[in-house]
Amino acid sequence: MEEVRVFPLTCAVQNYAWGKIGLDSEVAKLVVGGDPLVVIEMDKPYAELWMGAHPKGDAQIKDNRIAQTTLGQWIAHYPACLGSKVKDAFQGQLPFLFKVLSVNTALSIQAHPNKATVS
Repeated sequence: MEEVRVFPLTCAVQNYAWGKIGLDSEVAKLVVGGDPLVVIEMDKPYAELWMGAHPKGDAQIKDNRIAQTTLGQWIAHYPACLGSKVKDAFQGQLPFLFKVLSVNTALSIQAHPNKATVS
């Protein structure tokens, strides 16, 4: 059995126009996270923080014990971390993308299942 590891992540940010601006955004506050070296643009919208292994926003693993890599690359190298059922059902891919939203204007609720998921 592989050793289970927990890593700090630098997550992808989506700057959609409907997001809250600068530090009014909870997403921006999470990005800064108390680190005085992290700077955000105060006039920019911070709409979504993506925690996962998405091709358009793969989280970076921040751990000096391993070479710089993304969460997706790490999962590809250690697919057993998903558990055998998930690994087999989703071809070794993380089957979800956790998002934190910081919404300045009304949005519709979204879900992105595919036909196979709902069948």
